[in-house]
Amino acid sequence: MTRNRRASQRVLVFLVIASSFISIDLSLAEAQMTLDRPQPRLMPEYKWASLSERQRGIYVRGFLETVSFVLYGHSQQNNEEHAQIFSDWTLCAERQLLSRWQTLDWGLGELEKTAAAQFYDAAPSVCKDSARKGDKTWRTVWLLKPAEWKSLSLHDRAIYLMAYVETFFAGSQRAKDTANERKLDICIAKAGIEGLISSMEQTRIESQYPLPWSVSRALGATCKRVGEGTR
Repeated sequence: MTRNRRASQRVLVFLVIASSFISIDLSLAEAQMTLDRPQPRLMPEYKWASLSERQRGIYVRGFLETVSFVLYGHSQQNNEEHAQIFSDWTLCAERQLLSRWQTLDWGLGELEKTAAAQFYDAAPSVCKDSARKGDKTWRTVWLLKPAEWKSLSLHDRAIYLMAYVETFFAGSQRAKDTANERKLDICIAKAGIEGLISSMEQTRIESQYPLPWSVSRALGATCKRVGEGTR
């Protein structure tokens, strides 16, 4: 195995480890309700097929920024290897064309797979040229600026939020964190993407940070309301 291949695989492994820390405040008993359902799947193949290239780019940017958010939140900033992995991801996100991120598995008949899950699979290949080339700084991926977010329609904002949720969920699946899968499942199954959109509209955008910092607060508020509504 080449050095670049080993390095790019370490990036993916760390994404999986980082995802295991994600936590949403819902009880495990409530989460059991959706044990046997592969949720949430907010952007199925037929919806993806209807998106324009620009809209697919919104989803991809949501994926790239959300992965960066997770990595940043669960990295040790005095750890040189974590810094290398984090900056490698930033370099890949900024260098590679958005069109490099493809949903090829749907063409092979794997229709239950989310776009985010497929992008996780594609990461070692797409990012191989960035492996070990990051500058080891903690500069986050920031591709969608606040001014552009404000200019998006509600439909396009929903696409970004779907990417955020599906990226978190795919990471939990890879980390085999079934409890967290269920928690996120029950929240989105009850609130729907509409509930998250509504919460996001009421959330102050932290313009000094990439969008996932604000989305995480909106999701937390959404899931809290879901939890309170089941008591």
